[in-house]
Amino acid sequence: MNDRELELAHATRSALRCVPTGVAVVTAVREGEARGITISAFTSVSLEPPTLLVCVNRQARSYLYIAHSRRFALNVLAAEQREIAERFSGKRRELQFEGLATERGIEGIPLITGAIAHFECAVSQEHAIGSHSIFIAEVERAAHRPGEPLGYFDGAFRSFALERVS
Repeated sequence: MNDRELELAHATRSALRCVPTGVAVVTAVREGEARGITISAFTSVSLEPPTLLVCVNRQARSYLYIAHSRRFALNVLAAEQREIAERFSGKRRELQFEGLATERGIEGIPLITGAIAHFECAVSQEHAIGSHSIFIAEVERAAHRPGEPLGYFDGAFRSFALERVS
C-alpha cells in the first residue's frame, strides 16, 4: 500500500470504531472437526427467502471450514458471553470448544448454549472482496431467547442494554 492508501485505511478503521455492532460466533464443521470465529460483520439480506450474510477473513482457519462445508451456524452472543467472544477471536487456536456448552445443529454444527439467537445456514453464494469473503446463506433453522446482546463499539466489547426510544 502507498501512503495515501494507508492513510485511508487508518481513517476508515477509526471511523468504523464509531459504528456499534452486534457480536456473533460463526461455527462450522469440516471433516468432523468444529471451528468457530468471532465476527461483527453480519446482517439480514432477505426474509423471502430468509437469507443472511457474514463476512469472514480468508486468512482465518474458520474460512476454510465454511468454504468447504458450505454450511455454518451464526450464534448471536448474549451480553454475559464476552469470554466466548474472546475465545473465538483468535486467542485460542486449538480445542476451541473444550469445556464450552454446545448443542448440535444440522450436520453436527455446534450451537453455543446461552446465545440469544442461532441461525443455521446453507451457503448459496460467496464473494471475495479484498481480504474477506462475503458468504450469503439461506437460513434453514432459527431460534432465539430473551436477553441482552453483546456489542462491540470503539474497539471493545460492551453490553448493549437496549431501551426503547419514544
